[in-house]
Amino acid sequence: MKIRPYRIGFRTIKTAFGMALGVIICKLLGLDNYASAAILVVLCVKNTRVKSLQAASARFFSCTIGLLFSYIFFTNLGFHAVVLGLLVLVFIPVTVMFRIEEGVVTSCVIILHCFNFGYINWHVIINELTLIIVGLTIALMLNLYMPSLSKDLHRYKNIIETDLQLIVAKLSDALMYPDIILSKDKLKQLHITIEEAKSVAYTEVENHFTRNENSYYHYFDMREDQLELLYRMVDLINQMDHCDKLHVNCSNLLMDLSNNISSNNFTAMRLHDLYVIMLEVEQYPLPQSNAQMKSRAALMQLLNEIEHYLEIKSNFGSLKLY
Repeated sequence: MKIRPYRIGFRTIKTAFGMALGVIICKLLGLDNYASAAILVVLCVKNTRVKSLQAASARFFSCTIGLLFSYIFFTNLGFHAVVLGLLVLVFIPVTVMFRIEEGVVTSCVIILHCFNFGYINWHVIINELTLIIVGLTIALMLNLYMPSLSKDLHRYKNIIETDLQLIVAKLSDALMYPDIILSKDKLKQLHITIEEAKSVAYTEVENHFTRNENSYYHYFDMREDQLELLYRMVDLINQMDHCDKLHVNCSNLLMDLSNNISSNNFTAMRLHDLYVIMLEVEQYPLPQSNAQMKSRAALMQLLNEIEHYLEIKSNFGSLKLY
């Protein structure tokens, strides 16, 4: 088993600080079971603000229902282990029904507090509600600050564009020199990078309550669509076993695409150049052999794929930064 390098992340620091703060505050307030506030902090400090708010909401309502069930069951049936089991048996399906099952663990802690008290009155209820409120409030306040991921998103954008530039340039070379056999290893690695970038972009969306989309996410999605076309282009180019004027013109077009990967407003000009090559194909002499016919068919299909590649970028437009 490979051991990961030891490091203390920002979330770990927030969790440790929040646990200590929760215990200190609840102890100063004179609450019973004050250490349980740390449990709420641990479970509610998440990777994003939205997830933290969702976790806190689920746990608050779940714990409140747990208190209500504890009062009903223990007051009427007694503080017995069998009653405790019956309570949990009924309680968990209720949390699932209201989609707050994420709070089952913390609710069970609250239920056990009530069980250990041996009685339930206003003192117990206020004690448990205060524990819940203090723990959840600390977790939410700590998660108000989330480091910006803009630098990471921009870095991923540069990596993806650099890789695309190299891949398209390689396609151009393979058209010019048919002896070159293209591999898909670089495409597979780029696909992994794009998935990682989309994950970071999604996290950035969840760090903003008022934003439900991220331009970077759509940008990476657009690049992923283009990558699927590049997979098909590799197969088509590998089918071509000779080079003529049409192949040279197509190679020059791909090299032009490679040099303008990051440009926002180049697709109209490249589409024009592409249509010129398509017209040349129609006027070019017919293939004289079976091999030339297969190569010509692959070239025509390649031009269609390039057209789709450019249209994807044209439909996306430019990257909007917030």
